[in-house]
Amino acid sequence: MPALLVTLAVTASALLLVVRTVRIVRSAPRPKYRRASQYELWEIAFLAGGPPRVTDAAIAGMHQDGRLAVGGPGVVSVRQSVAYDPVETAVLDSLARTPDGSLDTLRRHVMRSPAVQAIGDRLAKRGLMRHPRAGRPWRLLAAWQTGICAAGLVLVLLLTLTGVIGGEGVPFVLQILPAAILGTVTGVVCRKVLGRRVTPAGTAAVRTYRTVHKKDLVSEATQSAALIVALGSTALLADDVLRDQLDEAQRAAVGASAGSYSGSSGSSSTASSNAACGWNVPDDDSHTSWCGSSCGGGSGSGCGGSSSGGGGSSCSGGSSCGSSSGSSCGSSSGSSCSSSSSSCGGGGGCGG
Repeated sequence: MPALLVTLAVTASALLLVVRTVRIVRSAPRPKYRRASQYELWEIAFLAGGPPRVTDAAIAGMHQDGRLAVGGPGVVSVRQSVAYDPVETAVLDSLARTPDGSLDTLRRHVMRSPAVQAIGDRLAKRGLMRHPRAGRPWRLLAAWQTGICAAGLVLVLLLTLTGVIGGEGVPFVLQILPAAILGTVTGVVCRKVLGRRVTPAGTAAVRTYRTVHKKDLVSEATQSAALIVALGSTALLADDVLRDQLDEAQRAAVGASAGSYSGSSGSSSTASSNAACGWNVPDDDSHTSWCGSSCGGGSGSGCGGSSSGGGGSSCSGGSSCGSSSGSSCGSSSGSSCSSSSSSCGGGGGCGG
């Protein structure tokens, strides 16, 4: 009887999870066919690596044409205050709020700027991406189901081996084994499917764009730093100084995110606010997705040093998250997540 109840409970949970996963995947808008020329470079960068990729591509492009200067140790300065689109405007505005010109801080501000966050919203409306909030409760259910089934099976096996659970006939552990396997497998698969930000249509768009601009990537005469970063990574940049500084900023962001997530006192209290913070929130199965950038906790919560924001968020230099005039995190949420001198989150792509 207990084995039957366990089997029924796990089967019901797995069936519900599968049904909801299928509905969420199929609920994404069906994208219209577009030629590669109809996509903006920033949209492709967002599909390839999220807000960090957009930020790095914009900084690389503005450095290449002389509007920005990036040098050691991670300092950015303006040479020409000229912007040609909202993303580049966000770079200049964010740099104006970064008195020390820190590349690390600049990247954080730009990533959570409304101009960059709005790119993700547009792509989600067109069916090329899924919003971080889409299916979040079911990703959590999948994680719980996987953990409970796996841990329960191990516990029952240990109790059986030690003689605590016995009896005649088929051992209890073998009676619940099919249910445990079913719950674990469906939990892992559904969580992976729901955790994918980019839809197949979005992946195809990046592939098509890369194919069309293949010559521009290899020809020295037409090489664009912004295009190289958007479709590839900062590691492909020919400018050694720019490449090294961006790579260092990315590593610092990933390290800060990983350090703040593990054992942080504020992670549980800010998890709910992160759920609505926009496109910088990392996927549940990767704390450093898109460089682990995320929105921080509530007003006055300390970040950096010994404490951090929740859900993989981090801040630099011990400043507080969500304290005052920063750029908003996510155009739809409208919450403010960064202070005037620093901000939460990190960079990329990690990106993903």
